[in-house]
Amino acid sequence: MPLPLSPAAAPAGPDRPSSPVRAAVELLLGLSFLVTVSAAGYGAAAGHVSVVAQVAAIVFLVTATCALVSWFRPVETGRADG
Repeated sequence: MPLPLSPAAAPAGPDRPSSPVRAAVELLLGLSFLVTVSAAGYGAAAGHVSVVAQVAAIVFLVTATCALVSWFRPVETGRADG
C-alpha cells in the first residue's frame, strides 16, 4: 500500500500550480549539476582545477537552495483564516 504524499512533497496539480520561474530553476538545477560533474571529471582526468566546474558548482548550490525553498514552502490557498 503506497504512502500518501504530504502537501510539501505533492507534485504540481490543481492545488499546487507550477510557475515558469520554478520550472526554469529546476531546469537550471539539473543543467548546472551536469556541467559541474562533467567539468570536474575532465579537470580530474587532466590533472588541473577547472574554473568552469567551480562556477557551475556555485550556480548549482544557489539553484538547489532556491528549489528546496520552493518545494518546501507552504502552499498559499487564498482563504482567510478565522
